[in-house]
Formats: sequence, structure tokens, C-alpha cells
Amino acid sequence: MVMAINEARTAPITEDLTTEDLSISVIRGLESVFRKDIELAAGATFAKGEWGVLDTEGKLARPGASATADAFVVFNGTDRFDVKATGKVTILMGSFVAKTSKYDAGPSYAVNDYLTVRNLGGGEAILTKAASGEPGVGRVLEVGNGYLVFEYIPAAVAP
Repeated sequence: MVMAINEARTAPITEDLTTEDLSISVIRGLESVFRKDIELAAGATFAKGEWGVLDTEGKLARPGASATADAFVVFNGTDRFDVKATGKVTILMGSFVAKTSKYDAGPSYAVNDYLTVRNLGGGEAILTKAASGEPGVGRVLEVGNGYLVFEYIPAAVAP
């Protein structure tokens, strides 16, 4: 017996599902975080793994030039069809450990360095090394080749 698959009924998968997506990959804590769909501020767009802040209307906006601890990672960015349909992105709230390739590659990082979020002027809202006394969003657990593993700690302050 020979079986054939009707080509008209198969949907092409355009993305390689075997490769790891390092924009944001939660390693520990996904089961205990709150995933919240939040409306976007006017004109705001975010890629998966970028960081946003809540504006005065409670909408997700790009961070300003000052370091902030009140930032949230975008788990589902504006490139997804469901986000385009609802106008809301998914953010993560609560403590977790994650791996990301979306960070400021300029500074050198070491384990236990504090991380913050601010507008770096390059068009992305990504993690960067916190200066002494700056509010942060977490600390580095591992420095890899092109990625960081970090612990998200809301309202952390760099020593």
C-alpha cells in the first residue's frame, strides 16, 4: 500500500523550528511568571526580546534616556499576526531566568553585573550594563558567545 500526502493540504513552514530563538528564551520560571497582553502606545513597535515601559496611560512605550527598573520584556512582538490584530503585545511580569542575544554588545560583562534598560539611541530597547547606583532590571548569570543569561529582578539597584 502506498500513501501520498496531498500537497495542496500542507502548509509550508517558513521558519526553522529546530534552531534556538535567542531573542528571549526563558530558562527558569516561565511557569510562575504572569504573561500580560498590553496595549501599545501610539506608533510603538517592539521585537521579541526588546524591553518597554508603561506610559501614563498604562500602554507599552519605548524607554527614555534615563535608566529604569520599571521595564518589561516583550515575549511576543509586533511582527506576529495576533499582535497586529489585537494591538497588544505580551510582556512577562515576575522573576525568571532567561537567555538573550538582545543586549548592548558595547560594554564587557561579567557574572553579577547589573543590567538596566534605557534608550541607547540605536532604535532598539535592549539590556545594557548598569552604572553604579542606577536602577536595574536584573543581573548577569552567564556571559556566552553572543548571548547573556540573566536573572530578571524587578527594581534591582546597581551597587
